[in-house]
Amino acid sequence: RRFGTKCTAWQQGIPPTQVVRKAQDFVYHLHCFACIICSRQLATGDEFYLMEDGRLVCKEDYETAKQNDDSEAGVKRPRTTITAKQLETLKNAYKNSPKPARHVREQLSSETGLDMRVVQV
Repeated sequence: RRFGTKCTAWQQGIPPTQVVRKAQDFVYHLHCFACIICSRQLATGDEFYLMEDGRLVCKEDYETAKQNDDSEAGVKRPRTTITAKQLETLKNAYKNSPKPARHVREQLSSETGLDMRVVQV
């Protein structure tokens, strides 16, 4: 028990008579050889991804997750266009106080129609 082969998923010992599945140097109980996302049992010949910590992800779930990450990474917020009047208002306010307090920034935001983050930056 102490020194025998252990299941990567559960860290429980595997008796020598039990059927196992292997992925590289990792060993799993037959029922533990499953996708961590959809819990689908992986069979011989199924394509899957092996994470560094030994967790398994079926090809479909991996590609879906990767596609979602790629689409979120590519989304940028539109650039803010500041009009001459807004710029003049901001310049005057920051000339009077280079580090305006929050309530002053809120007032500038409402006067100019710009987002608070834009006024702060």
